[in-house]
Amino acid sequence: MSGGRLQDIDVHQLAAQGAVLEERFQLARFARLRPVLAVVDDSESRTARARFRFRRQEGQSLASIEVEANLPLTCQRCLQPVNWPIAGSTQLAFAEPGSVAPGAGDQYEVFETHGGVVTLTDVVEEELLLALPLVAMHAPDACEATVPQDERSEDPAAGERAQTPFAGLKDLLGRK
Repeated sequence: MSGGRLQDIDVHQLAAQGAVLEERFQLARFARLRPVLAVVDDSESRTARARFRFRRQEGQSLASIEVEANLPLTCQRCLQPVNWPIAGSTQLAFAEPGSVAPGAGDQYEVFETHGGVVTLTDVVEEELLLALPLVAMHAPDACEATVPQDERSEDPAAGERAQTPFAGLKDLLGRK
């Protein structure tokens, strides 16, 4: 398989075969992930790699999934792009909507199928969304927002012109 095509697969057939699939997906193809990315382009360098290992166990279709990506997110300190590496793995049990996958819950995350069919892109996108940080930030020493104001600006008067909304609060609180 190649190119991260939007493809449907039969998880029951692949599990019966014990198939192993490795695929690359362009980040721009993930509709739910795209809004949180700082940079969205179709370049081949912006990809996620996923490896699927399917198997059957006690009549259940299962898969081990490893996902790796370097996501361009927005640093919440300086609002500049920050590359966020993601490397994770999970165990999936495939089940029809409304049914319960036997043995799922503690060991396996349940992923819903439709007649045993899933789209690989949906599975990988779900894993990437689950791996997103709550707050993406540069390391403190690498973030522009942590550099002292006088080092960021060559104009020494720039700091004096900055608004300080609570500067007069002490005076107001002192009045009775």
